[in-house]
Amino acid sequence: MIDVSNKKNVGRQNELDVARGLAVIFMVLIHMLLELSNRSTQEESIYGILTQLLGGVPAAPVFMFLLGVGIIYSRKNTPGLLVKRGLTLVAAGYILNLFRSVIPAWINTFLGFESPVAVSNLVYENLFYIDILQFAGLAMLFFAVSLYFNFSIREYMLVLLLFMIFNLFMLPYIPYYEATAVAPFTALLFGNDFSYFPFFTWIAYPIGGYLFGTYLIQTGNKFEFYKRVFKVTSIILVAYSVCVVLFNFPTGYESDSSYYHHTIIVNLVYILFILFWISILYFISNKLHGLGWTFLKSASALTTEIYFIHFLFIGLYAVLIHQKLGLGSTLLLTVLTYVFSHYMAYLFVKLKANKINHRQERPPLKENS
Repeated sequence: MIDVSNKKNVGRQNELDVARGLAVIFMVLIHMLLELSNRSTQEESIYGILTQLLGGVPAAPVFMFLLGVGIIYSRKNTPGLLVKRGLTLVAAGYILNLFRSVIPAWINTFLGFESPVAVSNLVYENLFYIDILQFAGLAMLFFAVSLYFNFSIREYMLVLLLFMIFNLFMLPYIPYYEATAVAPFTALLFGNDFSYFPFFTWIAYPIGGYLFGTYLIQTGNKFEFYKRVFKVTSIILVAYSVCVVLFNFPTGYESDSSYYHHTIIVNLVYILFILFWISILYFISNKLHGLGWTFLKSASALTTEIYFIHFLFIGLYAVLIHQKLGLGSTLLLTVLTYVFSHYMAYLFVKLKANKINHRQERPPLKENS
């Protein structure tokens, strides 16, 4: 069992809030770019190139790494609660697929904007692909099991290594597991054309975040802690960058498949970058105040809701917009989408909290005498 009884660094961690807030913003930017913009905007504009860089490691991998850190810092981390949260997230992922993909595809087919297909094929092709919500749910279920059995640091590291090795050897066989009946289930674990976030590829980040959190919560000097993290990760990342240039080492940015279905080397490099990124954000967050800090803190608290809502907008755009957008239109629609997603997420959470408070404040019914 991991002993974190020596908690010296508790409470909100500003650098983690900044990292999470930026991650959800970057995810909105990259999804809007890839779903709506034309090739010129994606590949030739400075905005498109920068968005694709920021929409890589600083987005989803950071988000999943922080999920693991959050298990350490959360008071709601019992196995039972994690099972409930995990199943809720898995269900939310498929519900989101229904509204952002299945229904828009059916409407476009009905209106003649897409080639006619059988309804069963349309549902199958759009409902069962695996996005980050399903993976986050599986990660919660993994932690429910590991906490129930009181995994030690050594056991987490062993499981992490075994998962990464298993993923390395399974990836070449993915095409053989695409039979119609089993593909939706194998997509959850191994990945295929249905899956953006297969479990065995991406679980490295929540586990890595969990292990990082066990040290962060016990550090008595965050400045020295992050200074060491920055130095070590900088040296290794510079060395690896040289190998990328000279020997064509993998980066995960070679293609969509290379990013979403990467293996052990890229896993380790991404974890190093995440640590490097968070250490930088720690030094920046010390000087971040006012509106910028309030905005990122709010985005951090509303990450899941913003993610869900912005994809509902993308589903709506799939019905309303039938040509790719240029740079100006992409920028304008992206800003509006994020602003409305953030505000609607805030209203949803506020309404939910008010309902809970009202239920708790309601006086008990009097028994008849």
